[in-house]
Amino acid sequence: MREHQQALHATALRLCGNAADARDLVQDTLERGLRSFDRYRPGTNGRAWLLTILTNLFIDQCRARTREPRAPVGAEDVEATVAAPETPAEPGWFQITTEQVQAAMTHLGEEFRAVYHLHAIEQRSYAEIATRLGINKATVGTRLLRARRRLKELLLPMAQEETA
Repeated sequence: MREHQQALHATALRLCGNAADARDLVQDTLERGLRSFDRYRPGTNGRAWLLTILTNLFIDQCRARTREPRAPVGAEDVEATVAAPETPAEPGWFQITTEQVQAAMTHLGEEFRAVYHLHAIEQRSYAEIATRLGINKATVGTRLLRARRRLKELLLPMAQEETA
């Protein structure tokens, strides 16, 4: 069981989203694995057996959370919410115009601008972009990521100005 503990923890972390819940899930998995060790068939994949236990425990925990009683909501609370609903403030990026995005795109390097334009404007797939530009699909993904990051850097100050 110890040799598979790292794989169990990595899987639990992906499922739970936080380290504390992941550690608890791994602990519960190992406990259940020890209790049901008599059902393990030697020569089979022990890691897969433990990962199955972990996954089933996670699913059981999710189901249990959905069955937990919720806090009662009074009629006054519902009335107040319905009578005066809060209008959520629009995020700053919501005010950014197409012209501002196009202006920011001029600050991108040509290789990034071409990939971004083909993907975002022309709705081309990674494979189509790779073929058209003569680059790898992985390169398309990398350039698109970098273009988005740079655009965010350029547009974020404008979005913050709009909300101020």
